[in-house]
Amino acid sequence: MQNNRAGILFEGGFRVFFLGAAIYAALTMAIWSLQMSGSFEILERIIEIPLPVWHAHELIFGFIVAVVAGFLTTAVPVWANTPRIRGGQLITLFTLWLAGRLAMDFSAYIPPQLTAIIDLLFIPALALTIAIPIIQKKLWKNLGFIPLLLLLMGGNALIHMELIGWRSDTAEIGIRLSIGLLVLMTIIIGGRVIPFFTQNWLKRHGKQVVVTAPSWITKVVILSSVITVFANSLLNDEFLLTALNTLTGVFILLRLSYWKGFSTIKDPVMFILHVGYALIGLSFLANAAAISTEFFPEILAQHVFTIGGLGVMILGMMSRIALGHTGRPLEIHWLTSVSYVFILLALASRIIPMLYLPEFYSIGLTVAGSSWIIAWILHLTIYMPILLSPRPDGKEG
Repeated sequence: MQNNRAGILFEGGFRVFFLGAAIYAALTMAIWSLQMSGSFEILERIIEIPLPVWHAHELIFGFIVAVVAGFLTTAVPVWANTPRIRGGQLITLFTLWLAGRLAMDFSAYIPPQLTAIIDLLFIPALALTIAIPIIQKKLWKNLGFIPLLLLLMGGNALIHMELIGWRSDTAEIGIRLSIGLLVLMTIIIGGRVIPFFTQNWLKRHGKQVVVTAPSWITKVVILSSVITVFANSLLNDEFLLTALNTLTGVFILLRLSYWKGFSTIKDPVMFILHVGYALIGLSFLANAAAISTEFFPEILAQHVFTIGGLGVMILGMMSRIALGHTGRPLEIHWLTSVSYVFILLALASRIIPMLYLPEFYSIGLTVAGSSWIIAWILHLTIYMPILLSPRPDGKEG
């Protein structure tokens, strides 16, 4: 194994993509917050597209999709018992992701059609990379990630269709669909790993407890989530959407209740995964409230999905996976626990002032953006050295 840091970075998908995602999460939010405050008005000079669309797009396809790539390029070879995705193959994937970010961030200097092509290349390349071992090893239960990725590319294409000028009403659909698909992936992945992690944690602490939900609940959660994600993107029936979102949220929380989350409350890196999954369930309930009432605006429901369900879950998963796959004990630094507090503060600051303290709305936005940035800077402080260093046990990866 190469001992230089550049070589180590491309020894595992989680290394380069988790690092890139964390840096991009902090950097783009810092620029966005400064732009919104009027302190650093540069985005409209380098970005051709509407700034709210850019903000949502880069949260989805810059930050979250990079985390998805890091997880799948690490997990699929383990599931398939095939060689790691590393070296030149990983460099190619990361270059495609980075090219998409540069194209979107400097879209004022690139024709919109070319911007779209560059940005759309990454996800099909990722899908092909993980499809090969999945199909070769006939891991049919994991094949569903391929259509999910291709649908996610479709959501991105809908956004670009409006940005190019081919349509005037598809960007919002694409954003809503893409967030929903990422939530769906998180429901599936979280449903596999959280009870597994929790069971192992309980065994290590001398508790022989079965951590599993009845199979019918798992099936209902997946089916209900799929239907609700597509209904949220394509339908306008308020009664139907309210019912679907409410049922999905309730079933997710019911499933979570079987996973003994409160037993892990003393271990932040375990407990935060349960908190993140709970926030996914609450996100659907928030969306139901946004659809059926005027009290809870839709923009806040989207932020419960993105900052809450996705952001909290991602921060927790990245913290744990980086330790496990670099051969380190599953014991987090105290600063990582502080990062969890700040990302939860970002969610609370984005929602509470708009609902209950409108006179503090601007302050709430500032606190939310700053808390998000601090959370990821703290994460990078601890995990950048880990991701750039060899495994302490001398193994590859």
